[in-house]
Amino acid sequence: MKILGKEIISSSKYLNFVATKFINKNNEESTWYSAERNNGGKTVIVAAVFDDKLVITKEFRVPIGGYEWALPAGLVDENESVENTAKRELKEETNLELTEIVQITPFMTNSAGLTNEVVSIVFCYAKGEVDQSGNEQSEEIETFLMSKNEVKELMYDESKVFSAKAWLIFDKFVNQGW
Repeated sequence: MKILGKEIISSSKYLNFVATKFINKNNEESTWYSAERNNGGKTVIVAAVFDDKLVITKEFRVPIGGYEWALPAGLVDENESVENTAKRELKEETNLELTEIVQITPFMTNSAGLTNEVVSIVFCYAKGEVDQSGNEQSEEIETFLMSKNEVKELMYDESKVFSAKAWLIFDKFVNQGW
């Protein structure tokens, strides 16, 4: 397989819709359509614990036309570290302050067949008072501080839509602790 080139079909502030020409395994030219983040695809998820409770978000997501249960997250700005992105996103989305980082994962693909987006998960502790005043105009986010039992109950509520990555972190929190 060999990439021949990319063409941006449509562009916005955060995304490009791209047609990538490539030579497939049969030595034929093909086209793959994808969405690419303008920042190189880097995102961060913040898995924060506050007083033995997991910080969980319920956010309206336009592409699914409803709410997703997840964790605070966001795009890494140009020349911004993963640590600083985690601090900024936690503050913007929940008003909480990151107090201690326990682990930072390497960047991992998110949906490699659709996008160049990669994610690093920051496991940490937080303090402060929950407030949504830092949300951007396009964001509708509600924050919950949930105990292990509350997270377990949430995970098996079939009426809810979950971020796949968040669900795995919920499971880790419930079954292995922090």
